[in-house]
Amino acid sequence: MSDDVELTRHDHVLMGLVFSLQAAAMQQLGKIQDPMTGEVALDLSQARATIDVLEMLKVKCRTGTPADVLRMIDGAVLNLQLNYVDELKKKAAADAPVGVDGTEASENAAVDAAAEPGPAA
Repeated sequence: MSDDVELTRHDHVLMGLVFSLQAAAMQQLGKIQDPMTGEVALDLSQARATIDVLEMLKVKCRTGTPADVLRMIDGAVLNLQLNYVDELKKKAAADAPVGVDGTEASENAAVDAAAEPGPAA
């Protein structure tokens, strides 16, 4: 972070909240294990809800928040959105019906699933 602006206590709390939500979303995306259970589980609807909360924070914090904090929030949201789309593609590929010749019935299944309403990448 730059030395131009000293971060306030609230800035540090906001950053902690973003890091916490980002970690939760990575667990919900099945990217990291839950430290309480040691299990890795995929919950795309919950991940989408967590990303939506981070997007809301990103929009609501545009004024009066140091640029370094905004960049950190932007990076967290972008990283999660990319991982979310990756998981949607994996799910679509796994759910795609297989044709008689062993190929997917729809080559665009992952693309169709990624086009569903949700976090914008």
